[in-house]
Amino acid sequence: MPTSVKIDFIVPGFSKCGTTTLCALLDLHPDVYIPPIKEPWYFSHDKFETQHQCYDEHYAAAQPGQLKGDGSTSYTGYLREDISIKRIYENNPACRFIFIARNPKSRIESSYREMHHSGVHFGLNAPYPIGECLRYFPQMVEDTLFWERISKYHKQFGEESILVVFLEELKADQAGVLQRCFDHLGLDATKMPDTHTVNLNAGSRKLYDSRLYRFLRTNGVTGLRLARLTGEEQDKLFAPLGLRKAFGKKPLEWDEYARDVFDKDIVPDCLQFLQHYGKPREFWKL
Repeated sequence: MPTSVKIDFIVPGFSKCGTTTLCALLDLHPDVYIPPIKEPWYFSHDKFETQHQCYDEHYAAAQPGQLKGDGSTSYTGYLREDISIKRIYENNPACRFIFIARNPKSRIESSYREMHHSGVHFGLNAPYPIGECLRYFPQMVEDTLFWERISKYHKQFGEESILVVFLEELKADQAGVLQRCFDHLGLDATKMPDTHTVNLNAGSRKLYDSRLYRFLRTNGVTGLRLARLTGEEQDKLFAPLGLRKAFGKKPLEWDEYARDVFDKDIVPDCLQFLQHYGKPREFWKL
């Protein structure tokens, strides 16, 4: 393996299920090092051969004895998971994994908010109806198939290498979930400093385009000018004007197509996942 870093553990997903919060908590342990950019995407990178030195630099500040962790959720993205698993195994066949899952409907909604929030950053124009988003972005469904995604890791690394935790339980019993994580990694949980709940990626803070701003972004004249601004600059300038709006805590509306896809494609997979990890259907009210 070209990188000089032997990765000890990975929090590869599931995306939009609390990996950022979990990695931030794990990183507080003195015997853990997760780089400031917690998702380097090294093992899934399209230009893998160009990334070795960069990956080494991510871990240059790690101290002797610290476990090196990677929180790249792209490693469970359905388009890149196969190559990611192969490269991770070549790097460290004894690598350990922590997966965090949440109610799949909530994951879909979080992904939907992220698609809209990130539109100004990547030039995306996510549809407003959830069903249309599911059509245009198949990864929203595929990456919610928790059982299908994790089964590939079972096959390559064995179930003993994998710990699954749930966002709902992390919120309700942070200390208990972290204890399980540190036990899985072979670390002393008593070294963990006291901490309040970390929540770095709240969906209510995500922004979306107003109809007027979407028109301005896609118009041939104004769109070119707006594209010269970074996403952060657009949010700063246009959120106070009401052109970039906060989702807040208002529930999202599911159209008929979105409900059908959820019931037919997602629920059967997630029921298998719940059953395997000892949870009843009612845990997620599927």
